[in-house]
Amino acid sequence: MRSLTLPWLATSALVLSLTLQMSDGFYHEPTLAWLGLALIAALLGVAGVPWPGGPGGPGATADRLAGPRVDLADGLLTLGVLISAVALTTRPVALYMADARPWAHPDLLVVVAAMTIAAIAGTAWRSPRARGHAAVVLLAGGLWLGAWTIRESPHPHIDVMPVHVDGFAALARGQSPYGITFTDMYKPDEGFYAPEMRDGRRILFGFPYPPLSLLMAWPGHALLGDLRYSEVLALVVAAGILAGIGRGGIGLLCAGALLLSPRVLFHLEQGWTEPFAIVLLAATVATALHRPGLAWLPLGLLIAVKQHMVLGLLFAPMLVSGTDPGRHSGVERAATRWPAPSRFRTVALLVAKAIAVAAVLTVPMALLDVDAFIRSAVLLQLREPFRLDSLSFTRGLVHLGWGLDKQGALYVSLAAGSVGILLSWWRAPRTPAGFAASLGLTCLLLTAFGKKAFLNYYFLVLACLLTAIAAARAQEDASASSVSSEIQPQ
Repeated sequence: MRSLTLPWLATSALVLSLTLQMSDGFYHEPTLAWLGLALIAALLGVAGVPWPGGPGGPGATADRLAGPRVDLADGLLTLGVLISAVALTTRPVALYMADARPWAHPDLLVVVAAMTIAAIAGTAWRSPRARGHAAVVLLAGGLWLGAWTIRESPHPHIDVMPVHVDGFAALARGQSPYGITFTDMYKPDEGFYAPEMRDGRRILFGFPYPPLSLLMAWPGHALLGDLRYSEVLALVVAAGILAGIGRGGIGLLCAGALLLSPRVLFHLEQGWTEPFAIVLLAATVATALHRPGLAWLPLGLLIAVKQHMVLGLLFAPMLVSGTDPGRHSGVERAATRWPAPSRFRTVALLVAKAIAVAAVLTVPMALLDVDAFIRSAVLLQLREPFRLDSLSFTRGLVHLGWGLDKQGALYVSLAAGSVGILLSWWRAPRTPAGFAASLGLTCLLLTAFGKKAFLNYYFLVLACLLTAIAAARAQEDASASSVSSEIQPQ
């Protein structure tokens, strides 16, 4: 029986958060050991290796029927929320603020404290209404943190901002955002781009993300003058989905661990677009748990929002949970097996519909300038240089004397990602939680051994792990309730 080991996944999430806090996602040799620990914990969690001396393997669900106990995953996440809140408030929170010291902003400290109390206390409350109030406090605090970050750092020095603004302007003129060039804002000796990508004044490619990413960023730009407001809203909605996935309080802890991640404000300041993928990942898993017949829609949005999210198609069969859609509802379907031909047709239909959704969202804008779209949104990732400031083991190999160029680093990354795919299909459960955990592990391996590995890539992995934990607990609780009802005397 395949099962995720939630304490290992919680450990991975906590250690990964601290790794990013220590390094900001840039190469820092001492933190490679921490990154390795996070990777090992993720591997053990997806493989279902039992926690030493405790529950967490295939019998974890049955153990929950025996009566109340202190849950190790809950305890680790509680510890993670506390440590994250302390770490968030003990070092500068961003790069381009006039004063990034958290202790210089009493209002920030108050909001972080309120969010921490809500996430932890809400877990102990039995009343759904009380937990709902705790979730409101947590999510409202997340919105405040995002707005505060944008207000305190209105003009971060990063190319994500101008390339979006120029993309919006191109669309307003009826032009392809992929056929533009944008101002080179970095020094010639800074290795952000390959030499052939720049001419000294301009960057010679257009918008580097899929069309859906640009569309999701547009409301913040159009309504509030800053695309980052869209990203803040996406991240808070994702946290809300995590809080609501399960019946227990672990969803609140997962949401708190996401919104209070020590470098979350740095991430929001930079305007990185991962929150769009995070909210669509959470929506995909939640839909697969409660309305599996509609999972193709958020899955299609997910694979359309970031290039590497197409990996989700590899694990799409896990979203149908091996269940018969005609017999039960919600997560209870996970306990019902169905004939292989019927399952194959359902998976094929899910994937076909998801690809159709992604095509509808991508093809029209790509057709405005097909060559520019291929150059900017497809081939760019292959042309980008090997960033020696990346927090990756591949960069560590270069430090040890390995003669890796960008092509060699790409091969190492793909080989590592293949290990994640194979291990996930061998050991991960065929459930929505398994989908999130498998996607997270594969992205972690691709990034940790990649040629371009920074905080935003790891932040997406963190969200995958937390989503997997919340979903797995929801399935455990549903299974426990089902078994309990079956053994009650009639």
